[in-house]
Amino acid sequence: MHRALLRFLGIPFAFLVTISIIAKSPIKKLKITSFNSYFLYDEIGDSYKTPKDRKHRTEEDFSKLKKIILSNHPDIIGFQEIENEEALKHIIINEYDCRATITRGYSQEVGLCWKKELGQPSIREIEELSLRPGLRKGLLAEFAFENKKISVLVVHLKAGRSPKDKKERKEQIQVLHKILPDLGKFVLLGDFNEILESRIDLWRILQGDLRLKSANYKQQSDCWQHQDGFIDYLITNLHWEEGSFKQIKFGSDDGNFDGNPIEEKGLSDHCPITADLLL
Repeated sequence: MHRALLRFLGIPFAFLVTISIIAKSPIKKLKITSFNSYFLYDEIGDSYKTPKDRKHRTEEDFSKLKKIILSNHPDIIGFQEIENEEALKHIIINEYDCRATITRGYSQEVGLCWKKELGQPSIREIEELSLRPGLRKGLLAEFAFENKKISVLVVHLKAGRSPKDKKERKEQIQVLHKILPDLGKFVLLGDFNEILESRIDLWRILQGDLRLKSANYKQQSDCWQHQDGFIDYLITNLHWEEGSFKQIKFGSDDGNFDGNPIEEKGLSDHCPITADLLL
């Protein structure tokens, strides 16, 4: 725009130059968050499907979840234990787009939300993780911006402590071992249902020949009663910004997720974790 016209319009030329520079500033890092949202349903016709210990969430519950998830303005959020994309709309604002896995029947799904300014990623389900009916698929998003490509894979591995549960969880990690090398630059996030610091054997299977970095490394879990270690992880073959990892606790966290007070059940037995990924 010609400077004379800018003066006529009352717009400082230096201001527009500054805005232009800001708009073209390269993305140097992404704030990544993972959250197991504890049976996040869309609350539409769920009366006969509700797990016995799940509380129907109110607008106040959704507001509390939204506040804690968005408190640090994440660029990308991976979710576990959601019913569908509609459920995510209760706790996400219009600044984000979201997708979720879809399973026939009724199942806990995983989902992903990202700021719209990052563009539309290529998304596909990772069915290989569903080794049998009942085991959850993964969700893979491949972002491309500013001549950069990065893949984000959301997972929720088998829960439980029985020998069968542990065997299936190990088999899912073996599947990830095969998938990860083909993803290029990536973030793997989600609920692993294992304290990986205590299961070096599983970490070695997952890592293979890659050089993986966990944002949780040397961090201390302090969420409800989960003091033994993390089961939710942020993992990459890039680098995390030092000191950026946070576990975001609920204000009502009294050290035990036991339904006392009852309002706890409207929140989650997990806490969001977040860190800055350096690009």
